[in-house]
Amino acid sequence: MARSLRVQGDPEGSLNIVTFTLGRERFGLELKHLKEVQPLGVLNWSLVPCTPEFVVGVVNIRGRLYSVMDLAGFLGLRKRQVGPDSHVLLVKGQENGKGAAMEMGLISDTLPVISRIKLEELQDAQGTVSEGARKYFKGVTSTMTTLLDIQALLSDPAIIVE
Repeated sequence: MARSLRVQGDPEGSLNIVTFTLGRERFGLELKHLKEVQPLGVLNWSLVPCTPEFVVGVVNIRGRLYSVMDLAGFLGLRKRQVGPDSHVLLVKGQENGKGAAMEMGLISDTLPVISRIKLEELQDAQGTVSEGARKYFKGVTSTMTTLLDIQALLSDPAIIVE
């Protein structure tokens, strides 16, 4: 049974996305959720002991601390090492009823690229990812870029480390 895709584009039926890579996998997220991109090497970042493997650490961006997540590790994909070309994508979800929105960093192996896709080319992610991971995806493009559902990811209690 087909799922309805949870994506709204502009009047022309297009969507601006940011694409990034993790190993051989290519992911995308809606541009409206991206606050900024920073090369990891120039940031003041630290490992955090006793956290799940998907937590790369915390990063200091202009005096604010953000958790940084390895999406590949969270999704159970091949574990990777942070490299010299790694970047942090600072993403923000939608505001909750109290006016606050979850923000965190996602690791990218390379400098992300902004592109535009036609909504009609977006297909259901079924068959390309595990059933458990599908809840974090809005679909897959014709170029095999998996479009993330940032709101689903940021609202999942599994990413909260106490």
